[in-house]
Amino acid sequence: MNNNNNFFKKNGFSIAICSFIAIAIVASLYFSYNSFTNENNQIAKTEEETYFDFEPVNKSDVKSYKESELTTEATSTEITENKQSLKETTNKIEEPTTETTTKETATTNSQAQVNEDDKIFSLFEEGQEMSWPVFGNIVTPFNMTTGVYDKTLEQYKTSDSICISAPVGTEVKAATEGIVKDIFVDDELGQTIVIDHGNNWTSTYSQLEKNVSVAVGDVVKEGQVIAKVGEPSKYGVALGPHLDFQIALEENPKDPTEILAQENE
Repeated sequence: MNNNNNFFKKNGFSIAICSFIAIAIVASLYFSYNSFTNENNQIAKTEEETYFDFEPVNKSDVKSYKESELTTEATSTEITENKQSLKETTNKIEEPTTETTTKETATTNSQAQVNEDDKIFSLFEEGQEMSWPVFGNIVTPFNMTTGVYDKTLEQYKTSDSICISAPVGTEVKAATEGIVKDIFVDDELGQTIVIDHGNNWTSTYSQLEKNVSVAVGDVVKEGQVIAKVGEPSKYGVALGPHLDFQIALEENPKDPTEILAQENE
């Protein structure tokens, strides 16, 4: 009994110290656990608040997958139709219809007619008379059948015009109104002017000076000066200065003396 008491007296302090340490350790573990649990709960709560921190979605605004698919399909169809419409419009612009082309041609022809109307002149009719382009003696008459003697060539040949003697520089006038059809130089005829009088009638003036008073396309009046008598070419030098004058219907020569007014003075 005494031995036991002595044991407890000797070791009581040690036991008390050990008990205190054990209690301190348990308390420390308890507080550590609570602190860790609270921290985890706080983190989880924060994450939860963050996760749900946005405005709620209005379900009525959310389209189903089928609705979205139909909308996408409709949009694609609309885009395809627009492309096709644009292509058709482009083709219409690039490829004018026959009707449009016909209208444009008609407009062009109409404009050309207006331009021609700016050059109106009275068409020559068979039975009318023309004025003498110059006055003088006829040194070579018209003859398309038996021919006439050519002094320069010293031979007989047909003559599709008349040669009217006139000094160099004599003014040559248009026999009647018309439009200048051609101007050219010929080895035999020299400087030449052709006037179209309409209805297939033409008059031709040759053996002229080089500097003429009209141009191709000019409208001339009857009696208007168109040129002057020049030196004769080598094919008409024996006749002296003269005007070679021709009248034709459909390119068939006519006797000028039957169409010119009778006065030659």
